[in-house]
Amino acid sequence: MRTRTITSLILTAWLLVAWYAGHVVAGDDPGQGKPAPQKKGESDASQARNREAAVKALLARLKIGDGATIADIGAGKGQDTWVFAQVVGPSGTVYAEEITKDLVDGLKKKATEDGVAQVRPVLGKTDDPQLPPDSTDLAFMHHVYHHVTKPRELLRAIWRGLKPGGYLVIVDRNRGVLREWVDREQRGNKHFWIAETTVVREAREEGFAFHGCPDDVWQEKDPFLLIFQRPRDTKEPGSDPDPFQPISSPEDAARSFLPDGARYPRTAFVALGEARQLIAPILKSVSGEGVDVVLEEWATQKDERPPLPEGLSLPAFLTQKGDPQLGPEPIDAVFFLDSYHLLFNGDN
Repeated sequence: MRTRTITSLILTAWLLVAWYAGHVVAGDDPGQGKPAPQKKGESDASQARNREAAVKALLARLKIGDGATIADIGAGKGQDTWVFAQVVGPSGTVYAEEITKDLVDGLKKKATEDGVAQVRPVLGKTDDPQLPPDSTDLAFMHHVYHHVTKPRELLRAIWRGLKPGGYLVIVDRNRGVLREWVDREQRGNKHFWIAETTVVREAREEGFAFHGCPDDVWQEKDPFLLIFQRPRDTKEPGSDPDPFQPISSPEDAARSFLPDGARYPRTAFVALGEARQLIAPILKSVSGEGVDVVLEEWATQKDERPPLPEGLSLPAFLTQKGDPQLGPEPIDAVFFLDSYHLLFNGDN
């Protein structure tokens, strides 16, 4: 049995993340606390009061108040809409968006009956909430994202509707990684929970900066709450505001941390983005075979794999609850290359 001497290599390769790759840039983290557990037997009215208090605490944390503009995307019958209306006041605006005419008509009727002129019901589309460009301080989605069939189109439309510096807040389930691996097309009319890791990846790749996950302001125990921000200095959506930094010479980079004369018959790579350019020169230098470990935190479909450099082919293994299931054959070295650049809830 071959001796496995991988500890120093893991450390060295991990340091490469900071040296050759970009650093994570996020907005000020509004805090990561523990949500208060819901009491057993709590009444619907009590839950509603707690939800209202949580929404107000969230808005206060983000300094969203009188005169602001909020988009309640997937407003339903308006449970949060009317709370938003209280907070922004008569001088503010709440776009209560829904994708069915009946719900929009119901929101219009209630807004008229209650004399809440700042609520403006909007008939949106599944991939576009129809917000005026650069108009909104905060877009809010509560248990909506897991139904979205075209997340990237929707995220870009929301990005354009936000003011520079505006916030996107997504409350949904489940914490951690995907548990229900289904095609996005199936999500529209059926109920499959999403994962916070999926939301983080998609939002960042479509132009949002990760801002935080302030669990301490939300009243429910199970859902995740994620806050993103439209960068102030970016003109268009569609790309990560904190991209991987290019590696000018993958061969030089690989030589810089590989021990002289290293030979590893079987090497595992946990690599993303530009760092995948290092796989080929590492394998060439160590004269061995490689396996590609795909993180379930990254994948949004069970068969999704990050692209390999041209001319390179490796067997790929998707982790399951953190286990890549590589089989009994020994691994001689493991390289983590830009693998943990994304921000997820620290509890996971």
